[in-house]
Amino acid sequence: MKLKMAGLDHKRADLGVREKFAVTEERIKHILSMVKNDFMIVGCVIISTCNRTEIYVSVPVENRFTPSQILCTALGMDFSEYGHYLTERVDEQAMDHLCRVASGLDSQIMGDDQIITQVRGSLELSRSQCCTDSYLETMFRMAIQAGKAIKTKIISYSLGTTSVPGKAVEKIKNTCPLTGQNAVVIGNGKIGRLVSELLIRENVNVTITLRAHKRCVYQTPGQSDTISYDERYKAIEKSDIVVSATTSPHLTLANNEVSMLKRLPKIIVDLAVPRDVDPSIKNLPGITLLTIEDISGEAFLLPPEAILAIENIITKRIAKYHQWLAFKETRMITAGVNS
Repeated sequence: MKLKMAGLDHKRADLGVREKFAVTEERIKHILSMVKNDFMIVGCVIISTCNRTEIYVSVPVENRFTPSQILCTALGMDFSEYGHYLTERVDEQAMDHLCRVASGLDSQIMGDDQIITQVRGSLELSRSQCCTDSYLETMFRMAIQAGKAIKTKIISYSLGTTSVPGKAVEKIKNTCPLTGQNAVVIGNGKIGRLVSELLIRENVNVTITLRAHKRCVYQTPGQSDTISYDERYKAIEKSDIVVSATTSPHLTLANNEVSMLKRLPKIIVDLAVPRDVDPSIKNLPGITLLTIEDISGEAFLLPPEAILAIENIITKRIAKYHQWLAFKETRMITAGVNS
């Protein structure tokens, strides 16, 4: 059995390309079973975040399909046009990469607090669709363990704020004063709630949009107001700050609607991939529009001793995986002989 992966990330693809590859959980469910059946693979996990879209597969050695071809076909993307954005890795290289992804080392915001949960969630989603196998389960489990160790023992001591919501609020704070400002947060998912909580701590008056059919499902920060998603433009007309962080495949803010408002907000932050906010809104007078690229643009350098410690953690986890693999293969050979 071989482990293969292919994917694109913020290093090789800009936001315009990444949003073409972004997929929701519901779509991933359909893709997983299709990929498993059509490409004769044993297991499959798909990771899709604002930074990356990646596919991990376990395949028999004789399987000749490349993971890049599988990913493009599954997403309906033309491989001849987009294949050059994708990087492929096999076996040890794939696990090494996954360890770095899970730790946040490979994120736009180094040490991103959300990524390890997203990696774990990707594995759990595949498992729920009966699309994992022991090889992927073990590789992901050990990579998550490595990511957690790197994050808690090394990165947390070297860096400050390492979350998208935290960086977003920092960026807003550097652009305009926060105390007493009115903000609308579009989206009540994890990112939206975290942004709301951080803004409330800065004494911002926060209003969160809720979809009508979800108003009784989600909790919101205690000091925030809520409105129907359909009323968002009325609220924006009275706001200074707007943050949009949804998983919607459609725009949450359209240029023609915003341009008709009697009063425009000072700053709009779009944390979604694919984008929530019509990019042309940045041309409206007096508005600063920031995307995930603007929020994540700051680079961090870890000290040499931290890099050495990280490499040591990853090397040990890969060695542990090889030990498990050797044990599994020995059992399989023994079982074959006994049968």
